Amino acid sequence: MGDTSTISVARATIDKFTDASSGELDSAFRRLTAEFWEDGSVRPEALSDIPALLDLLGAVPPGKQAKLAVLLGLLAEADSPGHPAVRKGLDLYLRLLGDGRKDPGREAALVFLLAHFPEDREPILTAVSTADLDEDDLSRLTRCLQPYETADAATRWNLGRVFPSPAVWGLTEEERAANPALEEWLGLPEGRGAGLWATETRALLAYAGAKALWSAEYGPAVSPFVTPVPGEQGRTAEPADGSDVFRGHAAAFRCPSCLGPLSASAESAVCKGCGASFPVRDGLLDFHDEPSGPSDPLLAGRYERGLRAGFVRIMGANWGGWVSLDDEDDYLTEHVRPVEGPLLDLAAGAGRWTRVLTRSLGEDRVVALDLSAEMLAQLRAKLGGVLTVRGSALKLPFGDATLGGVNCWNALQAIPDPERAIQEVGRCLRPGGTFTMLTFRQASDPLYRHFQRRLERQAHRGSFDPERLTGWLAEAGMAVRDLSGPGNFLFLTAVKE
Repeated sequence: MGDTSTISVARATIDKFTDASSGELDSAFRRLTAEFWEDGSVRPEALSDIPALLDLLGAVPPGKQAKLAVLLGLLAEADSPGHPAVRKGLDLYLRLLGDGRKDPGREAALVFLLAHFPEDREPILTAVSTADLDEDDLSRLTRCLQPYETADAATRWNLGRVFPSPAVWGLTEEERAANPALEEWLGLPEGRGAGLWATETRALLAYAGAKALWSAEYGPAVSPFVTPVPGEQGRTAEPADGSDVFRGHAAAFRCPSCLGPLSASAESAVCKGCGASFPVRDGLLDFHDEPSGPSDPLLAGRYERGLRAGFVRIMGANWGGWVSLDDEDDYLTEHVRPVEGPLLDLAAGAGRWTRVLTRSLGEDRVVALDLSAEMLAQLRAKLGGVLTVRGSALKLPFGDATLGGVNCWNALQAIPDPERAIQEVGRCLRPGGTFTMLTFRQASDPLYRHFQRRLERQAHRGSFDPERLTGWLAEAGMAVRDLSGPGNFLFLTAVKE
């Protein structure tokens, strides 16, 4: 009797979804999803009702088909018997994708659903070849359906460079020939290569699922393409001659190990307390005691258009373009208010937002710090007058109350111990100095949170509870002056008290 009662509840929920008006559809879909799926698993009692979902998929209009395809994709990827049950509808999914009715939400959802059937790669790719899919969606689907074991050498060349879609990267033969370091990057043991391949596939599925869910509820997603800032490719200032390794900021720097004072030459900085020596390589002052590689030599040059753009879309739920690059620039221009001392661009990356800071403060006022020597090389090529420092956010090479301000843009979620990094910022900030950041809140919608969390696991990134974040800031002696942002964005400004 218990099983019959449970099944009748699921069937009743299906009926309510079928009859739901446009204003009721989102809530009806959430109830339907809860009957079949919970936190990555198929509810065992609902397994026998999956055929009813397949029947419904062929009978409802495109808007409801989009939502059902998202649910079926979730059931297909779950660690349960859901996959074979959902796979039985493959012919139906392919017919819907090729029926000529253009509906962005339904198309995105069907791509997400089909991406879970690599065992049917050939018939799926044959069918979608005439479906006029978006280039990003098609390249993402093709990659998700490709098993590592059967991938050819050209496909394996893109290992480590497929998110948010292989189409964004477009690695050419010329780039391969011009970057012999790729051989080192791709020279992974077979087991590790297969592991990285699987990790990337899960990240692509998370991206496809988040896009499908958003598109099914709000409409077509805007293009993720990032237009370069005018003049961003060129050098804006010649590098300093190296005679002053600290570029006038010697009073702010300290040994990251013991916080002792430093003496410097063009070749190194040496701690007067513990004797630690920190080299200067090609103009880069290196305070980190571990090598930065091996890493993909092409990542830094394509970070903004590829990896960063896709990450912001899924983490911030920015599929509709709620937050533009201009919005980010304007926030920094309005809220960065350093007091006396250098302004640190923490985890500066390739320098996109370092440039924004230099527009109002000048290059000689800004210090850019990152762990990646490759990223800092890109930054120095564009902003030769900015002092670049390789170091860790968890052991900043600055003395107490020596920095006039700190900016950490789209990076806190990538730091292994964000609470400790905030403590370090609070230690180094002068009273009255600002700490600005862009990061992401945990999605309040459990279904969208599922995709956000899956990406976090694969990319080793995080998102934040705003209350917990403001608590860390308070413990570090900083008071929040602004906490805002649409979707899952967190724009934040705090001031050292």
